Amino acid sequence: MRIRRKLILLSFFFSCFFLYSENLETVYLIDFASVKVFSDCKKETFIHQKIKIENEKGKKLGHLQIPYDSEREKIKFIEGSTTLPNGKKIKITSQDIKIVTPAEFTEYTSLYPGYKVMSINFPGVEIGSIIEYKYKIITYKPLIERHFWDGFYFQSTDFFALSRYELKIPKKIKIKIFEKDITLKEKKEDFSYITYIWEKKNVPPIIEEILMPPLSEIVPKIYVSTFSNWEEIGKWFFEISKSEKNKEREIEKIVEQLIKDRKTDEEKIISLYNYVCSNIRYVGLEMGIHGYKPHHPEEVLNAKYGDCKDKANLLKRMLEIAGIKSYIALVNTDKKVEREIPFPGQFNHAILAVVKGDSYIFLDPTTEVMRYPDLPPYEQGKYSLVCSENPKLIEIPIAPVEKNLRKRKIYARLDKNGNLTGEVTIIPFGIFEASLRNSFRYLKPIERERQLIKELNSILPGTRIISLEISGLETLETQLIEKYKFMTNNYGIKVGNKIIFQPTLIDKLSDISIVSLEERKYPLRLNSHYVKEEIINYEIPENSEIEVMPSSIKIEEKFGKFQTNFEKTETGITYTRIFEINKLEINPEEYQKFREFYKKVSFYDKIPIILNIKEE
Repeated sequence: MRIRRKLILLSFFFSCFFLYSENLETVYLIDFASVKVFSDCKKETFIHQKIKIENEKGKKLGHLQIPYDSEREKIKFIEGSTTLPNGKKIKITSQDIKIVTPAEFTEYTSLYPGYKVMSINFPGVEIGSIIEYKYKIITYKPLIERHFWDGFYFQSTDFFALSRYELKIPKKIKIKIFEKDITLKEKKEDFSYITYIWEKKNVPPIIEEILMPPLSEIVPKIYVSTFSNWEEIGKWFFEISKSEKNKEREIEKIVEQLIKDRKTDEEKIISLYNYVCSNIRYVGLEMGIHGYKPHHPEEVLNAKYGDCKDKANLLKRMLEIAGIKSYIALVNTDKKVEREIPFPGQFNHAILAVVKGDSYIFLDPTTEVMRYPDLPPYEQGKYSLVCSENPKLIEIPIAPVEKNLRKRKIYARLDKNGNLTGEVTIIPFGIFEASLRNSFRYLKPIERERQLIKELNSILPGTRIISLEISGLETLETQLIEKYKFMTNNYGIKVGNKIIFQPTLIDKLSDISIVSLEERKYPLRLNSHYVKEEIINYEIPENSEIEVMPSSIKIEEKFGKFQTNFEKTETGITYTRIFEINKLEINPEEYQKFREFYKKVSFYDKIPIILNIKEE
């Protein structure tokens, strides 16, 4: 009976494997993590993975990189090998292993000295090979004294034959456990320890969909934490982010200069926010205690760079000197926070919550291109832990859709041969202004012109730029405005005595790849909501008349709006177009309606105007 049961299990494994094998990069035969926590919350993490390489792309796993914090962790590589398709095994030697500081991070070692990577190259890796390795990370100094937290995911875009997580923890340590789509397999107790075991077998790969939520939100997972509530975390962070105030003469001088002509608190906030955005370079190095504890504001000011909490903490201190209270707030820019299980590992970013009455203004000085008080859309609607004397988990408000507005006005002259000359003025707000600022701020004038030529030619082939003017790029205090003139030959297609052209000139919705799937299993998560307003005044040839002009339309759905209007004028046609997306996430149930809406917009953008050219 036992042999028969094994045969049944093997049969099930291979049937699952062959079902997905065509599209697999790798197969995880073993994905195992075992964590032993000691009474002082020091820990040892043992990792064992055995991976079969299924295609050319999967060969990238032949180079393994294990990051760790050398200031509080030790890493021990136990063994590793490559088994070739012919069965030959090649073992890892000391020559294949190196401890390095990644080259891209070497210039930041003055503030982040502990960031190291164990780099391992597996010899002989080819399609059909199996790589296997075991290593241990010993955490001899917990990030937070007397606290432990961890998480494990049981599914990915690869096939998992076995995915298993074991936690061995002293009985006297109280933990919270959060389970999503998985239940505890086994719980064992001895004299002083409890061992928890979670396991899944033959886990199919996630087939990714465009703009789907991150895998960490979708897959089966467990989180464990010794924190009993969010307030504990907020108070801890509030305490470690305090810094000595006797070394801040340089900061005080700068604050004094920046706010000397500012009368209101808002004017002071804007001036200080703009300074930190523009003068302190952002580097994304979240590692070790400095993944949580900010460096002293004076250090960051002198270095002229820092990570998210460093920049937020510098701005916090500058505001404090100006008499304005604020707090560092933790947020996750990628995924939703599981509110039921409090632990710091759920956050990946730090911003600033400026006190305003009974609420807060949330600012992110790492964006460097968002004007006050705009906040990046990937932080809006997320839960943030405001780390104050009385910490709170607060949902950051979602800005009204009109905050992300782009106004484009075009005067376009069409000649009798279909050639078009255009004068464009763009006034962007929110994400549009930030995007434009980010695109142009490091470019020379000639490079800006070339970039614009490239963009226009992807929409209007054969376009050349006559002039380009961008104002407000130098400072966040000024509204950015883009103006340019261009010429496009043969925009209107001449057929006999007729000219045919599409009235939607630049902003036509031609790429509808986000609705290319027939149906969806997962939500479609949009980057932001927005409104695009476009007014085009077309001047048509004197000896022409409008033979066909599209009808004005209006489509309204709960997730968006599309509206066009056509009016004849003395010299031609005024065309107005409004396209609005006002929902950040489209559920699978409403996807078909959204898909239909998106396709309709694309269709109406293609409907042409037909002019009849009279003979002279």
